[in-house]
Amino acid sequence: MANCPSCGGFMKFDIDLQKLKCAACDGTISPYQGEGINAAEENTYETTVFTCPQCGGELFSTDHDLSGNCSFCGSPVVFESKLVREKRPDCIIPFGITKEECKEKYFEELKKNPFAPKELTDPDYVDGFRGIYVPYWLYYIKQDSPISVEGTRSESHGNYTYIYTDLITGQNETEYRHIMHDASSVLLDDISEKIEPFETVPNKDFHRRTPAFQKFSPGFFAGFYAEPADVPAHTYKNYSLNIANERTREYVKHHSVIGKYNIKLTDAQCGSQVSRTALAMMPVWFLSYRKNDRIAYAAVNGQTGRVISDTPIDFGKFALHFLITALIILAVMMFVTVLPVTVTLVSVIMGGIVTRYCHDDIRVLKGRTLDAVPGRLRQVFGSSSFTFGIFITMLVAMVILKVVCLVDNDAVTLCNSHVYSVPAFIFTVAHMIRMILIYKDLGKITEEKPMAYYLCPMFNFAASVFGTVVLVMSPVQDYKYYAAGLAVIAVELVSFVLIIKNYNRIATRPLPQFSIHKGGDDRA
Repeated sequence: MANCPSCGGFMKFDIDLQKLKCAACDGTISPYQGEGINAAEENTYETTVFTCPQCGGELFSTDHDLSGNCSFCGSPVVFESKLVREKRPDCIIPFGITKEECKEKYFEELKKNPFAPKELTDPDYVDGFRGIYVPYWLYYIKQDSPISVEGTRSESHGNYTYIYTDLITGQNETEYRHIMHDASSVLLDDISEKIEPFETVPNKDFHRRTPAFQKFSPGFFAGFYAEPADVPAHTYKNYSLNIANERTREYVKHHSVIGKYNIKLTDAQCGSQVSRTALAMMPVWFLSYRKNDRIAYAAVNGQTGRVISDTPIDFGKFALHFLITALIILAVMMFVTVLPVTVTLVSVIMGGIVTRYCHDDIRVLKGRTLDAVPGRLRQVFGSSSFTFGIFITMLVAMVILKVVCLVDNDAVTLCNSHVYSVPAFIFTVAHMIRMILIYKDLGKITEEKPMAYYLCPMFNFAASVFGTVVLVMSPVQDYKYYAAGLAVIAVELVSFVLIIKNYNRIATRPLPQFSIHKGGDDRA
């Protein structure tokens, strides 16, 4: 724990001042002050490690107290603590985003998802953001290799195109610095990769309080926590080499002279080697949300303010939005459109739209290797444009139809159930084809498949068939068309509930057990 040299009070790192500030007398000192003359020469430093008894997650701090919920499994626990000596990092990027700024940026991100659970918007919950320094391995890559490769280029002169083959020779001497990957088994790799980049060199186009790396001192930890660097550097060696190789290939591809030969260097031709590694501590604001046996994480880059968030959907909010939109569409169709058959036709079309979203979900599952990767559905359900888009599309179509009928009174005779049954039949056939493709894709998935994948397409297709049959039968009474439309929409709402239930499973994660993780990812 850092103590004030003037009054002995508790000192905390002040982000605005980039110094340690006393909570009692407001005195400030450098984070390096009080370490001792030879402290920076040592390879280790003393810290307190706090261990969650539920998940095994660990946090370090120069403070001697940690209370509240675990940041990683969300459990209210009493942490086990002990003093340890840890490997001293080489450098650190101090926090440049305050907690208040972090919360503002998080709320801005939540505004994009009107269906987020109300707990996520609770100021008391959001106040639970915890400042954590995450260890990252920095890889310094050198490329030094001769290049000799044949390349072809074409030139057009008049009606002729000439193909030239040239031998391209040269020497590749390139150096990459600060290719990074997290060194913690606690932070999942997909989170650490999304929270990047950290700005490691001065950038005149980017204003920040922490422009570059600082020499490490435990003083920066005062008031914050840190994760242990428990993943060896060699774990992500190939990861860093691949990034360096791809950057070189991109440079060659867009080079003003070499680029026209359309050559692609092999890994051997790039000649990448890790010249050295360094350990750095990066600032991240971290928050966890637990519900039953699933957990969602939010993280804010403590230097740049970049926000990532696992955001589940609240059933009640979505159902309310869906019902209001459906009722508005029905009301508009009753008073603006020509005949109630439009209600039935629209409901048949919407049934196909719902099945399409279900198919998108299944396609994501085919290629998904991690939880919290909901793919396209994150954008679909992650904004109010979903329901607004449906409403505007239907409204425009109805206004066009109304204008046509006002211009030509005879057009109303075309708007009958027999005419409407034709597009309904076409959409139903397309719906059937989509359902066949869904079950075909389901057969290729080896992971656990929720029943929603089987039931949603079946329910929606049956509802679409029902609406089409009503149009074909052409009943005289108007209420039958409205009843058919409402019945189809009710089935679609149930289907959406099943889809959202599965979305919430994908958009969140299983409770962590860090004792079995390797590099934050079992596949690493």
